[in-house]
Amino acid sequence: MKEKRILIIVNFFPPGGGGGVYRPLSFVKYLARSSWGVTVLTPRPGEFWISDRGLEDQIPDNVSVIRTFSLSASRFLNALGKKNKHDQSKRSTGGFELLRRFGEFALFPDTYVGWAPFAYRAALKLCREKDFDIILSTSPPDSTHIPAGRLSRKYDIPWVVDFRDPWISLYLRNPVTAFHRMLNQKMERRAAAADRVLVTTDWQRDKLLELYPACRVEKIANGYEEEDFEGLEDINPDPARFTILHTGMLTLGRRSKSFLEGVSLFLGRREEAAGLLNVIFAGARESVNDEWVKELGLEKIVVFKDNIPHSECVRLEKRSHVLLLIKHDDTRYHGLVPGKLYEYIGAARPILAVVPEGEAKEIVLRLKRGETAAVNNPEDIAAKLEIMFDLYKRGALDKNYSLEEVPEYSRRVEAGRLDQLLSEVVEKR
Repeated sequence: MKEKRILIIVNFFPPGGGGGVYRPLSFVKYLARSSWGVTVLTPRPGEFWISDRGLEDQIPDNVSVIRTFSLSASRFLNALGKKNKHDQSKRSTGGFELLRRFGEFALFPDTYVGWAPFAYRAALKLCREKDFDIILSTSPPDSTHIPAGRLSRKYDIPWVVDFRDPWISLYLRNPVTAFHRMLNQKMERRAAAADRVLVTTDWQRDKLLELYPACRVEKIANGYEEEDFEGLEDINPDPARFTILHTGMLTLGRRSKSFLEGVSLFLGRREEAAGLLNVIFAGARESVNDEWVKELGLEKIVVFKDNIPHSECVRLEKRSHVLLLIKHDDTRYHGLVPGKLYEYIGAARPILAVVPEGEAKEIVLRLKRGETAAVNNPEDIAAKLEIMFDLYKRGALDKNYSLEEVPEYSRRVEAGRLDQLLSEVVEKR
C-alpha cells in the first residue's frame, strides 16, 4: 500500500505537557503505525508553561518533527516566569488574568499568534520538499489554523481542522470588543469551510452545523490511551486511607472552592473521616486554590502536588479510591467534556464528577461510573462524599460502580476512525 503523507500543525506537543498534548500525540502515534508518513510542525520547547519530557518517548521514530522559532507572547511570559518564580505549578490568579486580558486585546486571535508566521514559512519549505496528501491543524490555540489554511489554499492540499475545544474567543472567553468578535467569527467561518472539521462533543458539532450548515463536521471524542495503563493492572489503592485525587489544571475558571466547601461540610458531619480522608490535587493551579484550603482549615486533609510526569499521574490515579472531576461554573462550558474524564474512565476507578448538566454528567451516569454533584452546591457535594465514603468503609466502593473497559472511548479506536476519515478525504480529492 502506498504511504500517504500528512502534515500535522500543532502548537502543544511534547516535551510540552498538559491536557492539550495527549490527543494530538495519540493521533500522531497511531497514524504513524498505519499507512501514513507523518510530519509534525510545532514550536521549539518553551511555548507552554507546562512540560513533560517523558512524553517524547511516545513519539515514533518514523515521525519527522520539525520545530521552529516562535515570538509568541505566551513564550515570553513563560520565560519571564521561569526567571522569577521557582514554583512553575502555581501562578498568581489576579496577575495572570490581567496579563491575559491585555493579550486578548493586543494580539489576535490569541497570545500564541507569534508562532504563525514562522510555522507558515517552515511549512512552505516542507511542501517544496515533500508532496503532502493532507494537512491537519489542531487547536487551541486557534492561531494554529492560520498557517494551515494559507498552505491549503496555496497548494490546493486537503485540510482537516481539529477543534479540541471550541474557538476560544467566541465561546469560552468574551471578545474584548465588537471588532475582535467580528474578526474571530470571520476566522472561525474560514476554518469551518475546511474539507473536514473534527470536534469532541455533541454540543460543538450541533453548534457548528447551526452556524455553518455546509460544514462537514465529524465527532471524534477525546478518548483515553489504553497503553498508558498497560502493566498497571495490579496497582490498587491503599485501604488505610480514603484517597480522592484530582489531576489536571485548576486554571481558567476551573476552581476547587465548592468542592473544598463540600469537604468541610462532610467532615463536620462525619468526624471519623478526618483521619481517613486524603485529598490530592496534582497539576498546575492558580494561587487562589491554596488560599481556600487555608481559609477552610483543610491543610491536614488537602495536598497540592506540583506538575508530575503523565506516567506518574496515571499510576496515582490507579492508587486512588475516587477520581475527582471539576468543571467550570459557566454556562459556556456546559457542553464541553474534559479530556480528563476519558482518562479517568481508562483508569477504571470510581469518579466523583462536580459538573453542570451536560454531556460530561450524562457520560458518568450512563456508564454508571460514579457520582455526580452540582458545581456550585457544597451540600450536594458533601452528600455524594458521604455515599462514596460509606461504600469505602464497607469495602463495596468498586462493586457499586461499573468499572469495565469502554472500547468506544479508546484512542486506538478513535485514531482508526481518523485514519479512515483522512483516507476518504484524500481519495475524494
